[in-house]
Amino acid sequence: MTQLPTLRAIALLLATASPLPALAQPGAIVQPLTPNADRLSEQMRILGRSPNDVSALVEAGRLSGKLGDTDAAMQFLARAEKASPSDPRIRAARGVALVAMERPGEALALFASAERAGVAMTPYLPERGLAYDLLGRGSLAQADYRQALRMGEDDEVTRRLALSLGIDGNVAESTTVLNPLLQKGDRAAWRVRAFVLAMSGDAAGADKITASMLPGFSASLSPFFRRLPQLAGADRAFAVHYGRLAPSPERLADARLAPPLPAPVRTAPPVALASAAPVAPAATARTVTRAPTYAERRAERQRQAQAAQLAQAEAARRVADAQAQQLAQARADEAARRAALAQRQLAAQQAEQARIAEATRVEAQRVAARQAEERRVAAEALAARDRAEQAARAPVQVAAAPVPVTIVDRPAEPAPAPTPQPAAPVQIASAAPASSPPVTPAASSAAATVAARTPSNDDVLARIIRNLDIPASELGVGPPPAPVAAATSTATFAAEAEAARRAAETREATERAAEAKKLAAARAAEAAEAKKLAATRAATAKKAADAKRIADEKKAEAAEAAREAQARRADPERHWVQVAGGANVAGLPAAWAIMAGKAPALKGKQAWTTPLRATNRLLTGPFKSDAEAQDFVNTLRKSGVQAFAFTSEAGQKVARVPVK
Repeated sequence: MTQLPTLRAIALLLATASPLPALAQPGAIVQPLTPNADRLSEQMRILGRSPNDVSALVEAGRLSGKLGDTDAAMQFLARAEKASPSDPRIRAARGVALVAMERPGEALALFASAERAGVAMTPYLPERGLAYDLLGRGSLAQADYRQALRMGEDDEVTRRLALSLGIDGNVAESTTVLNPLLQKGDRAAWRVRAFVLAMSGDAAGADKITASMLPGFSASLSPFFRRLPQLAGADRAFAVHYGRLAPSPERLADARLAPPLPAPVRTAPPVALASAAPVAPAATARTVTRAPTYAERRAERQRQAQAAQLAQAEAARRVADAQAQQLAQARADEAARRAALAQRQLAAQQAEQARIAEATRVEAQRVAARQAEERRVAAEALAARDRAEQAARAPVQVAAAPVPVTIVDRPAEPAPAPTPQPAAPVQIASAAPASSPPVTPAASSAAATVAARTPSNDDVLARIIRNLDIPASELGVGPPPAPVAAATSTATFAAEAEAARRAAETREATERAAEAKKLAAARAAEAAEAKKLAATRAATAKKAADAKRIADEKKAEAAEAAREAQARRADPERHWVQVAGGANVAGLPAAWAIMAGKAPALKGKQAWTTPLRATNRLLTGPFKSDAEAQDFVNTLRKSGVQAFAFTSEAGQKVARVPVK
């Protein structure tokens, strides 16, 4: 954030539209308190009787935000939200605190949300107007200020309206609005007047007012006054309200949180410069209308150039945001593409493994069918060989036709002496006898009976022939054919060898397929194991990181608790009465002396101080209770000194102020 360290304090010294109370405004050595402090005290008494009163909590949060005590405001609103989470008034009151925290964009979003929920914006118009001013929407801000003034006069709102008109360059109307306060000698109004003159380019007139109103600060404020005409509207508002001379990244980020606002209406107000009497605060303002000088035109050109630079910076920021979004989208698309590619590769691997498994199954079935066919063929070949061998071993039998033998029964005669005769071959007659005696029925019957009892001649001859062992050569039968068993055995052995070879090839193919499948499964298992191991390592690393983070957080919490406990012991909760405030600690003793001169009750009391944002509280006490502090506030009011009770939290540092 670009700031001028000395000018920031000076700008805060002169800021009048700040949400801080008038007494606690930076640089206000002695200023009367606004009625908001009394209203806050009333809400505190209500909360003392009913700690969970949502209306009182919301109002206390709103008033604390207006008084600039944003920490207390957020605490009140957190309690209200716990009691009634959906109450839209909490959002509106939180917007008041956010304006005091220099977050107008977020505040306007909360105001808009509360208004949509039916919350009346009347109590929040001054803060919403300030938020509009801080975002460069002066016309919207002035409309809110005017509506708030129609509800009742308010010097602070009047000063904010005059300052907003001065930011927009409408010096004449700003002077008209501010004149009643200037005539009453309102110091804050004269500070606004100095700002308006400086923003219009009349730095000399602003210097005269500061020389009269703030002796000793004129030389320090002069460079600041000469920077104001060069700033754009929103930058002017931040400069005169908070002393911020250039936009910070936090401010730009907050501006993006604002809801959509109507387009600003650009008008060309006449250039008017007003000068004030530098001698007495009560002097009336004299408005002089003249043509812009060379310095004013140059300042206007510089302001336009700076506005153009800011617009370029904003455009560059938007381009950078768009590029960042595109880069993030590209990275997301690349991650999605890689995930899809990995999924496709995994699906392809699974499909390939399924195809290999199916091919292996089909090949195994084909090999099994071929092996069964080969076994069937081999079995048939073996059966044929066995039949051939049996046929070769069987003897050759030749069946001869029966030869009839005729036996003639003759009466027995004495056998003559044998005469040696040459041996003649045995001839078997095959012719039938020439004639046979007639057969009578009785003879036929007897012959049949005899035939039944004794074997016939044919049977006897058949038995004789069967028992003969006649060489095959004598029977005229050729040699038996050569056995074919050897040839059959060779063909069978060749078929068996081919079947064995094919079976071996099938087994090898099956084994190779099984080995490939096993290898693929092993690789898949290794990949799964590696993935599981990586996930385990990542989970272990995350657990270790989480454990370390938790341990560090616990250690930090313990250290913070120890520091808080030590701070609470050193500075417990105490009750005080705030009588004044100031940005410069060195000026607090003088302020105490002035207040002690007005209120005799302060004599003999010890002065204390504690910081509040860019200013410092001037306190007295401590008192035993809040009631005792309130009683002392009432005592001071009888002497014409406006004060209010204040309770410091445990651990809050409160330092002594050296007073006489």
